[in-house]
Amino acid sequence: MANQLRAALYALVRNYRTWVALALVVLGKAYAAWSVTQGVTYGLQDSLFRDKALLLVVLFAGAGIAAFDQRGGALRSACCTERGRAGYVASRFVAAAALALGLLAAAAVLDVIAGALVPGASVIAASPAMCAPERVLAGVLTYLTVAEVGFVAGLVTRSQSAIAATGLVVVAFLVLCVLVLIVVPEGSPTPFGVTLSEAIGFALPLEGLKADVAFAMVARLMPLDPLRAFVVPLVWAAALLALARSAMARRTV
Repeated sequence: MANQLRAALYALVRNYRTWVALALVVLGKAYAAWSVTQGVTYGLQDSLFRDKALLLVVLFAGAGIAAFDQRGGALRSACCTERGRAGYVASRFVAAAALALGLLAAAAVLDVIAGALVPGASVIAASPAMCAPERVLAGVLTYLTVAEVGFVAGLVTRSQSAIAATGLVVVAFLVLCVLVLIVVPEGSPTPFGVTLSEAIGFALPLEGLKADVAFAMVARLMPLDPLRAFVVPLVWAAALLALARSAMARRTV
């Protein structure tokens, strides 16, 4: 297992998709800072975790781990023994989590730098209420889960393209959203539709992205649902790990 972990972390450095993901984070923050110099400040009230571009970058980075191994010899050597298969899955899950944390840390550091160079450009400084410890933890868990979804999507589909695996996940999510809108037409929700919509919202590990505001005398953020924010992402991670192990157990290279 230790060797698998070392190999996984070494592969992250050699994987050009890791550097592409980091470059996209840098470009995104640079563009946001430049936009502030042009007078565009809309969106700064959101948190780091509500950055849709960053969410896609983390999904792409997770899929990139599987894509790198599809082209290399990592899968062939891992499939030689049952222990190797289990070690491969566990080590790549750790690698995906480490990569997601690294990208989040890079984004946070760049936010601080942007705020220092361009006054008012830091999303973190503009939304201190979104930086409460429980919200940061919920956001991190959401992004970790997204990275694992990307990895498992690439592993299960055997895709050699991180973009293709990412696109597959995005299309599946959009189809789910369209189905919910069909069942729950805007302005006239049915009791069944409301129940279905709430069930799907509860099942998805996206509570860490929420920023609902209550306007009662003074506007304030609604508290997070602890079950959705912390338990659901962990259940997803466990289910994804089980799915990845099952896929590897049946895999022939």
